[in-house]
Amino acid sequence: MKRIIILYVLICTLAAQTKGQEPPTSGEAKIEISVNGSWVEIPAQQTQSELKPGWKIVDYQMKSRLTHYLSGKHATQLADDNRPEFRVTPGDKEILVDYAFIRLKRTKFYRKLPKVKLIENEYTRLEPKDFDVSADGDAFVCKPRLPFQPGEYILVNLAQHPVGELNDLFVFPFCVMEE
Repeated sequence: MKRIIILYVLICTLAAQTKGQEPPTSGEAKIEISVNGSWVEIPAQQTQSELKPGWKIVDYQMKSRLTHYLSGKHATQLADDNRPEFRVTPGDKEILVDYAFIRLKRTKFYRKLPKVKLIENEYTRLEPKDFDVSADGDAFVCKPRLPFQPGEYILVNLAQHPVGELNDLFVFPFCVMEE
């Protein structure tokens, strides 16, 4: 009987820990990058956020600063070259031009968005003027016309709804190394 109770408690604990860890990637969107001629899926990562409260002087509260960042100096997914090829399968109620590339600022321990709001960042949408786009079933194969500068990037759905109190985002990070 004790073994059954212990097993039940263990299963409930594991179920509680795994619940909510799957990122809602905007209606099951799938992002893949071409590595050595084969497609490798880039998993979605949730940004972490830090809120630094502003100074309070007498009765005047200065503006607080919010930072969205991804831990680690580099993304785990590296691009083959400076013109990486992507296969984007948009989720339900999404279109290809909802997606954009944003270059991140790199620090010693993490990578951060230059500005808090997605729309305020400098970004490049997946549009035919900047990318060679072709259909591949339900997906779109996109190759940039101009090379990316070396650095850390994210592919993000600009139309997504932020999650949590600090408006975290789900992004697809990758790195373009210097050749």
